[in-house]
Amino acid sequence: MSPFTPPKATAVEVVAAQPTEADRAALAHLRARDNKELAEVAYLVKVRFESMPPATAHGWALYVDGYRVSKYWAAKDGIYFKVFDPAFFAEHDGHALRFSMDGTTFIDTGLKLEKPQPHAVPSAPPLPTQADVLK
Repeated sequence: MSPFTPPKATAVEVVAAQPTEADRAALAHLRARDNKELAEVAYLVKVRFESMPPATAHGWALYVDGYRVSKYWAAKDGIYFKVFDPAFFAEHDGHALRFSMDGTTFIDTGLKLEKPQPHAVPSAPPLPTQADVLK
């Protein structure tokens, strides 16, 4: 796979997980900044690849339609990014996941972001840890 060939994304999944300590700090910042109630949840948006691309100095930026995902991390079989505000999913539900190297030319993955399944049920088991989600 050439560094100028985008990875072949095969699936996208949104999983609610327990926030890490760093996530809790980010949640506290967002609550204070936006004066908004946010649950103690980190939503991991996992994008699975057919095969992992080689590491290069020229990485692909990930977009949800026109929104650039500012940070994403490598996972065992793809990448993932975190969302802390469920409003993001309402705003971007059904939007295309795309890659770009220059912010103007986009490669559509054929995948769309979907809202996560509700999880805030009183009798529901505790959320999985992020380590478990990323196994």
